[in-house]
Amino acid sequence: MSESEAKAAFRAVRFADNGGEPFCPHCGADAVYEFKSRAIFKCKACEKQFSLTSGTIFASRKLYFADILTAIALFVNGVNGVAALRLSRELCINYRTAFVLTHKLREVFGAMATAEQLTGVVEIDGAVVGGSKRLGNIGNKGKSPRTPKNGKERNVVSLRERGQGGRTLTFVVGHEKDALGAILKHVHSSATVVTDEAAHWNVLHLHFDKVHHVNHSQEWSQRNGVHTNIVESLNSRLRRNHRGVHHRISPQYLHAYAAEVAWREDFRRTSNGQQFMMVLGGAARQPISRDWKGYWQRRGERPPKQPRERTPRPEPIVLDFRPRV
Repeated sequence: MSESEAKAAFRAVRFADNGGEPFCPHCGADAVYEFKSRAIFKCKACEKQFSLTSGTIFASRKLYFADILTAIALFVNGVNGVAALRLSRELCINYRTAFVLTHKLREVFGAMATAEQLTGVVEIDGAVVGGSKRLGNIGNKGKSPRTPKNGKERNVVSLRERGQGGRTLTFVVGHEKDALGAILKHVHSSATVVTDEAAHWNVLHLHFDKVHHVNHSQEWSQRNGVHTNIVESLNSRLRRNHRGVHHRISPQYLHAYAAEVAWREDFRRTSNGQQFMMVLGGAARQPISRDWKGYWQRRGERPPKQPRERTPRPEPIVLDFRPRV
């Protein structure tokens, strides 16, 4: 795509609700006109100017539209995710630009998560991400490589709805038992819950009629179809995303990476073209990101400016040089 073709494609998706014709993102009026000298519009109703990306997650962008569409295509094509460093090399852009762009797309993934309660058979399991250091090769024989911690260990608890078109929700908590409130909120009381043999999941019997446990120390699944293999595949994808692609994920942004993996798991059977259009359409409808707009220009909150106390001026000294009589 040339830049003009990419711009026309983004314009068709951005104003798809109005048949491709521009409308004002401020007041919603469709009586607008386009400047010939600049690629902006002006509303005749509120007399405000706007561009193709105004009011979207790509607001105040500096990238070409062709680079944005290419970045979306490369990002959705990664089965286990795409590192920002790789994206910056393939697009010949700065790493910081690629880092913010990928997190904006992850914010779009998080916005696509279902808001309805999960029903049917819901599998629940947690995965530990980060927080461990590798031991040295000398003097550490027989010790577990996960013994030392650095305080950055987090648990990603995943709720996976079984069946075709099943939905996935992820939550980042300090311990698996801390996700009980999220489970009660997002899983319908009539659902059948399947977990592993961890003792902290026994409290689910008080809230759900059907709760099954699989003792993984003895078997992977039971003969009656009770298993957690689907949510285990999600955890496997999360581990590959962490260890094989990014290598290190900050706990501050772990929820965004988990939402990305959940989206990839939900739409793994969807073609790349459909995934591309879904993400592009979601990005065109996603409002301005409060976390990632101007990320590298942010500064810490400054204390309120106190009024300066002004000291009174001293009385002027008048010198009299007149001769005395």
